Amino acid sequence: MNPIAAGLAGNIPSKLDDVQTRARPIVDWLLGEERLRANRMTSLIDSFARRLCDAGLPLDRASLHIQQLHPQLAARSFVWDAEAAGTTEMGYRYSARDNASYVASPVRPVFENGVSIRRRLNSPDGPSGYSILDDLAQRGFTDYAIMPLPFANEVTNAVSLATRRPEGFDDDDLALFDAVLPAFSTLIELQQTRRTARDLLSTYVGPNTGERIFNGTIRRGDGEVVHAILWFCDLRGFTALSQTEPLARVIELLNTYFDCMAGPVTARGGEILKFVGDAMLAIFACDADDATECNSLEAAIGAAEEAVSAIAALNSVRRTVGQAPIECGIAVHIGDVMYGNIGAADRLDFTVIGPAVNMVCRMETLSAPLERSILVSGEIARLAPPRFTSLGNHALKGIAEPQEVFGLAQTLALTGST
Repeated sequence: MNPIAAGLAGNIPSKLDDVQTRARPIVDWLLGEERLRANRMTSLIDSFARRLCDAGLPLDRASLHIQQLHPQLAARSFVWDAEAAGTTEMGYRYSARDNASYVASPVRPVFENGVSIRRRLNSPDGPSGYSILDDLAQRGFTDYAIMPLPFANEVTNAVSLATRRPEGFDDDDLALFDAVLPAFSTLIELQQTRRTARDLLSTYVGPNTGERIFNGTIRRGDGEVVHAILWFCDLRGFTALSQTEPLARVIELLNTYFDCMAGPVTARGGEILKFVGDAMLAIFACDADDATECNSLEAAIGAAEEAVSAIAALNSVRRTVGQAPIECGIAVHIGDVMYGNIGAADRLDFTVIGPAVNMVCRMETLSAPLERSILVSGEIARLAPPRFTSLGNHALKGIAEPQEVFGLAQTLALTGST
């Protein structure tokens, strides 16, 4: 017998045929093609809750709690409230598992032990032990049930129901929900699998690239020529540092350094394509093929300036604890690149290739001898001449002709000093 009928209601429904009749339209709706293709979980839960109400379930609040395969979030919760007329979504970081609110939540025993919990909130011994139930009782809720929602990957999630009806849920109410639960679970797992795929692709290859891969750009050679600003940074002296510092400290420093670099890029609409050791390659897509009309220039240069300022702030902190400051170089260029899949038949990399990529990487190597933290190409400098000053022509490895390189007219310091 299922966990709701057996563990919560305690009795076999007295009107089984009626329950199945009420449940069938909801199950058909859940498994319909439109729902299988839906992407917004909040809209799905909102519509599902309203259909349960229309079928006679005295539902005033429902929640769904899904454990995540995500680098930052341990779980996501969706709460539908009849009074609020909608569903809200909340994300919980891994640190939330140590919070008192989670420890005292009925979600925890469901996640960890797969148990079902039923509480009559208007009885003297009803809501004791769980703070959220005390709050619901004060808000006029009379009955609460939470039960496991297992997925095929053996991860247990949770779904809850609550009502304000004075007599609470009856056996037929819980049997109705139990009858639609398998279809609901199947649909939610499908939606979550899609979301997990998108989350992981976004984490490892970037949101725009990840979406391209998810939508089918997966064959070797698939891609397109795009006009974009290329943004490349490299940490100076990393090889020597990695040979003298403990590995754990080197990794910690790299993560902190990349936070300084990546945050400004993504905040301004850039797409981080890859990390290579202590280097990072990103692009800012241009809104027009004509370089003079590219609207991403301010975003790319602003990201570089903010990244340098973040390193300066980091160096100020490092000095206070007796650590040496770190230095990096950032190069910015614009050009046509091939944006797509390259690699072996069964191991691909979605990236950009072309002369413009070589140019921006080679140009960054001049940042140390020129004592500049930010360098831009002539193509970039011509888009906004007053902002940049020429640093002369320089030979670059693998580039046939010497290239004129530019720096910001007003330089920024990496050291944290003014």
